[in-house]
Amino acid sequence: PHLTRLRSRRTIKAVDTPERAVRLTLITNVVQAGVAVATGVIAARVLGPTGEGELAAIQTWPMLLATIAMLGIPEALVFYISRTPERSGQFVSTAVTIAMASSLLVGVVAWVFLPDLLSAQRPSVIAAARVFLAIGPLYALVGIPHGALRGARLFVSWNVLRLFPNLVWLGVLISALVIGHGNAIVLSRLFLLGTAVTGFPALIIVRQRLRGKAVPDPHLAPSLLRFGLPSVLTTLPQTINLRLDQLLIVAFLPARSLGLYVVAVAWSGALAPLLSAVGSVLFPHVSAEHGAERQSQMLSTALQGGMVVAIAGCVVLMALAPLGVPLVFGSRFARAVPAAMVLVPAGAILAWAAVAKEGLRGLGRPTVVLIAEVLAAVVTVATLPVLLSRFGIVGASVASLLGYATVGVFTAVAISRIAHLPLRSLVVPTWSSTKSTVHRSISLLRGRRRGRDSND
Repeated sequence: PHLTRLRSRRTIKAVDTPERAVRLTLITNVVQAGVAVATGVIAARVLGPTGEGELAAIQTWPMLLATIAMLGIPEALVFYISRTPERSGQFVSTAVTIAMASSLLVGVVAWVFLPDLLSAQRPSVIAAARVFLAIGPLYALVGIPHGALRGARLFVSWNVLRLFPNLVWLGVLISALVIGHGNAIVLSRLFLLGTAVTGFPALIIVRQRLRGKAVPDPHLAPSLLRFGLPSVLTTLPQTINLRLDQLLIVAFLPARSLGLYVVAVAWSGALAPLLSAVGSVLFPHVSAEHGAERQSQMLSTALQGGMVVAIAGCVVLMALAPLGVPLVFGSRFARAVPAAMVLVPAGAILAWAAVAKEGLRGLGRPTVVLIAEVLAAVVTVATLPVLLSRFGIVGASVASLLGYATVGVFTAVAISRIAHLPLRSLVVPTWSSTKSTVHRSISLLRGRRRGRDSND
């Protein structure tokens, strides 16, 4: 009984208010963004455009296939654990069992077809990509339990644990920089090792924080798959929208072109950590809230504030790109600036749409997210091959902009209809919402407490 009371107190403290959760997640995202910038810069300087492209070629397909092999289980866990946290241990163990079996099957199939998917790369790079397929079982074993903490709204533990792999990766790259020699194949294997080293000890912490017996329950599998399969089906068109550009560049253009494009994408993604903090918290809180009026209020507040951040960030990043990209990544990447200028507004739209998609999942509408991604994939497939062949990586950037805009428009309209909110209140920032966002941002950074209305 004493241990039960202590666990209950820890849970109540971790699940505090949405504002506290956003603050913790925002701080973690900012730290992660700083680490990502550092790793991107160091990798670019250690490997150069060709080596950077080879590292991307090694990692792109295995990471994509690992995500698909999860069958949308991570999203399903957030939804169900947020509603029944007392059974979180059973949900997690069942989810790990399903994901492990799926990742092993996908890995065997991918081993056969990777040489064709990476036909433009060196044989040693293809062999390294085959080794990197081990990321799938690793995600299933250590990633799913860690991600379940978000469903339980244990944001302190979730945010602390997700920092570890990035810090280890930063340490690996710093070592390569100090030594003065970098090899994409060696670094890819050290990435796998770092994921395992940080992941397995974290399992102990996860087991202590989640409730219920950690025993798989076959009766939970249908519920997990019913929610998860629309999410994993969403991954396929979402991959077309997010990764088809890089996959085509890997297949048909030299590694140097991919290296330039990766840097442009990295520059344009600076807004994602800020807005993903809102989306990460929005999903479990909306799904746990049973009042329609309260859900609508949460969605309106989050999307209005997200639009303010997206617009402001887009202006700043576009203004800084001509000087910032060569300064940060090195003069060899100056040719990435035109693509970065197009990808910045695309990234701003994508970051805002990610918040909207998390809101839809919180409403229990993963199928609507799937439809949005399918429509965007149609746009991407129709425009990317033509634009890439004619304008290179700049054309790929334009195709991404068109695809991301499709997702943003559709999700906004969907939320407006489902939650019975005026479309304008979601996508057009007002002066009052702008002031509120600034005040909330200052409050989050300073850690001040407010009343319930502003917290939620």
